[in-house]
Amino acid sequence: MPKFFNSDMEDLANQLTHSPRRLRVKQIRGVENLLDLVDPNQSYPFDFVCYHITEYRKRNAEPGASIPGAALVRDLVTLAEFVSRRGNIAAADLGEPFKTHAQVAEVLGVSTKTIRRWRDRGLMGIRVVYEDGVNRLAFLSRTVDRFMRQHGDLVARGASFRQLSDDERAHIVGRARELIANRPLKLHAAARLIAEETGRAVETVRYTLRRFDQSDPSGGLFTDAALDACGERFRAMWRCHKAGEVVSSIASAFDCAVEDVEHALRFVEVHEWRQAKWDCVHAELFDAPGADAIILEADEPPVPEVPVPKVPRDLPPYLRSLYHTPLLNREQEQDLFRRYNYVKFKLCKALAAVELDDLTCDQHAAIGVLVEQAETFRQRIVAANLRLVVSIAKKHVGRAPSFFETISDGNVSLMRAVERFDYTRGIKFSTYATWAVMKNYARSIPESLYHGSRYVTGQDELLGSAADYREAPSLGSDRRKIRELISDGLRELSEREREIVSHHFGLGSSHCSVTLEQLGRRFGVTKERIRQIERRALLRLRELLPPSLGDAFAS
Repeated sequence: MPKFFNSDMEDLANQLTHSPRRLRVKQIRGVENLLDLVDPNQSYPFDFVCYHITEYRKRNAEPGASIPGAALVRDLVTLAEFVSRRGNIAAADLGEPFKTHAQVAEVLGVSTKTIRRWRDRGLMGIRVVYEDGVNRLAFLSRTVDRFMRQHGDLVARGASFRQLSDDERAHIVGRARELIANRPLKLHAAARLIAEETGRAVETVRYTLRRFDQSDPSGGLFTDAALDACGERFRAMWRCHKAGEVVSSIASAFDCAVEDVEHALRFVEVHEWRQAKWDCVHAELFDAPGADAIILEADEPPVPEVPVPKVPRDLPPYLRSLYHTPLLNREQEQDLFRRYNYVKFKLCKALAAVELDDLTCDQHAAIGVLVEQAETFRQRIVAANLRLVVSIAKKHVGRAPSFFETISDGNVSLMRAVERFDYTRGIKFSTYATWAVMKNYARSIPESLYHGSRYVTGQDELLGSAADYREAPSLGSDRRKIRELISDGLRELSEREREIVSHHFGLGSSHCSVTLEQLGRRFGVTKERIRQIERRALLRLRELLPPSLGDAFAS
């Protein structure tokens, strides 16, 4: 079943296939007459359409929904072809002259592909059985005359079209090469720009460029490798800009115009903004017509007068600075989170709507304002809750290696909590942030203690112990001598003892220690058996090495 724009037209098509076959030609002529009346810029009720095709009208019936004229033209052409195919109409039964697909293309001076495209404009074809018994498409002569009368400009423009010459193809490819040399354009964007310059159809230019890439994949213009190379050029300009170079210097270094450098910088910055996560907690208020006025332009909640807390004198400067940032009450907190998530909501929509190939200065500036607003709101929320992290970190300082490292780790958890907090549930952010920070401490602090005590190589312990007995100030020469002495001692051990000691103390080339349990699996014995072999080997080393080194292998 072909696809119809209007469901009533689809039902009508099914009904006509069950009507007497002798009525098919009459029904097709009704479709042809209706095509002569329809204006694509107007709408028509379905009863009007049905009457002109079937000469049947329901009494006291509603006129039905209107069908847009352009859609009705396509549906009528589809209807005529569908009904004629089911009717098995013989060419001799038409009773009027007709032309084949190729003959119509020759008469109008266009290609057969153009004829197929014009069927959506109202060039109606019907399926008839030719003398050889094959069902093919035919075009009534009056149908062709009507189409030429209604679309004279279109037919004239199509007839004047000529095939691309080799010079024109070379010009299109060369122009595309120039465009992508300055910015990474996609195929469709480049084709659209070249079509505007040359007056050719966008599809013609796109087809030419696609054929060029297929003929030479390694040197194609719009392959992944070509786009990556152009993108790397943009990123190189961006790195120069971040290093403090001015735009004019970058343009001179890359041998391009200042405008191209500015476009490249805008391109890369918006691309990086897209890569960042701007997930927001959505609220129905965001979709309201006046959301900007309600959320962003409204006055912020009044700040209550709270006495400034007394700052202890013996605190470090960082902790003293936290007392100068006032805490947020529930109303202020809700307002800030609402503004922050709404700005992120607008930012996501703006980033999704913008086309990097056609990025303008105004679009870049508008997105930059939203990014700055989002960052401002986020910093205000984080700064107001840093004292919360300090209060939680105090409870874990006894088990943590460093108090300020603990605070830093908690601040990271706080920033993650700001992004994930659902303010629409009505709970305070401090409750959620406390849970998030404490959960992170429960995982990170035991891990740091374990790594600090477990992953210390035997070689580091050995060199650290040996350093206490050094007499000469030359660190490099002493360490080489120590390694030589240890290597001499290891050579006196058996192969299995030497391998166990080297791997457990990290004395091999990888400098990575291996646990006794892992060594047991390697040799196919228990962990306790590996410990016994290691103890025997260490006793032997203490006898072979000087006392200063032998004590480092004490078990």
